[in-house]
Amino acid sequence: MSDPNAPNLTGQLLELMALLHSRMAGDAMQIMAETQMTLPQMVTLHILHESGAKSVGVLGAMLNLSPSTSSHLIDRLFERGLVTRHEDAADRRQKSIAITPAGSQLIERLAAARSAQITAGLALVEPELQLRLSALIDLIISQLRSGGPQPCQPL
Repeated sequence: MSDPNAPNLTGQLLELMALLHSRMAGDAMQIMAETQMTLPQMVTLHILHESGAKSVGVLGAMLNLSPSTSSHLIDRLFERGLVTRHEDAADRRQKSIAITPAGSQLIERLAAARSAQITAGLALVEPELQLRLSALIDLIISQLRSGGPQPCQPL
């Protein structure tokens, strides 16, 4: 049985995300242009930064790319010094791809620009509403991480 409020909530979240993304797009696009990075390359670096080394095949599957396209993408990142490649000791045909400090710095620069833009956007929201939103987001994050609803205190 679905919640009758879910479609409205989904629409609201999509609109909120669109508003936030529109504020972040300029800085993100500027950084991508400055560094001559493509979106798949940035997503790959983000995955490696957040979850550690992966094989080319796993990265390709996560990005829905063919093995050939994945290999070329990794080659370009490797040539720029943003990732390393190491042979898997158990299977020399497999390569483990990890982000380098330069790659991490790029992802952290992008995150800092996004954070500044979100902060500027939220400054348009009254402080009391910011506090309520923060409490709600904490509860939502907790439930998403734990896999389901938990009792919550009224706000």
